[in-house]
Amino acid sequence: MNESIIQAAMKSADPMTAELAFKEIETELSSLTDPCDQAALLLHKAALYGKLNQFVKARKEISFALKAAPGDTDIIFQSEHLDALLYHEEQSVHEAFKRMTALLLKYALQLKLPEYRAVYEDIQERRGFELVQLLRFEEAIPILRECLSFEMQPEDRGEVLAYLGICYSHLKRYEEARDCFLQACEVGLMKQSQGLVHLQLGIVYFHLNLLRESKRELQLSEQKPDESKFPIKKVHSWLSVVCRRLGARAEAESYARLANPL
Repeated sequence: MNESIIQAAMKSADPMTAELAFKEIETELSSLTDPCDQAALLLHKAALYGKLNQFVKARKEISFALKAAPGDTDIIFQSEHLDALLYHEEQSVHEAFKRMTALLLKYALQLKLPEYRAVYEDIQERRGFELVQLLRFEEAIPILRECLSFEMQPEDRGEVLAYLGICYSHLKRYEEARDCFLQACEVGLMKQSQGLVHLQLGIVYFHLNLLRESKRELQLSEQKPDESKFPIKKVHSWLSVVCRRLGARAEAESYARLANPL
């Protein structure tokens, strides 16, 4: 089996590459006789459907995997983990968090083994992010701080720091929030997060009464509207407030018009 095609499809989520990967998987499945090997490959197929946001098909493949190797504890664990990941990808945050937490409890001993360390770290990182989305900031902080002890790529570390900064900001622990956002910017952020982090840092500076720093960060945020859902009107609203506090009345009014266009 050409595993590079499957890896490329998982990374790119490109439908044409995925079709080639599905053909590779089907060819390999037809040659396998061991039920556990068949189940493992069906889970690869399910994961690929998940990357393509085809969640019904993904869950159907998970059920096929469980039927192929009934009672195999490792296949059951992988299936439950993948199912939780699908809820995460679907933005079903509450259900994803519930299932990730259930995995930690059910497989506590297994997840302490070195070969499952990467899975444990992935679960904890996702749980931390999900708690922030659920506005459960106090609970998220210790999990996100634990995540900072994991080995990870700089951009992933930046994301964890950004989420931690959001927690501190909502809890009005502004100096800690500032430090987290500054570290996030220093280590690196995913492109889609850069504008939002500058926005959050601008708000934090405002609450620390550092108005010039606040304006700078908000203007940086204004330059990085990296996605359609970026709250550009919120940026302009904050810039209006900050400029007014700085005594720049004309600039404040200009930003106010951008925040509330006719």
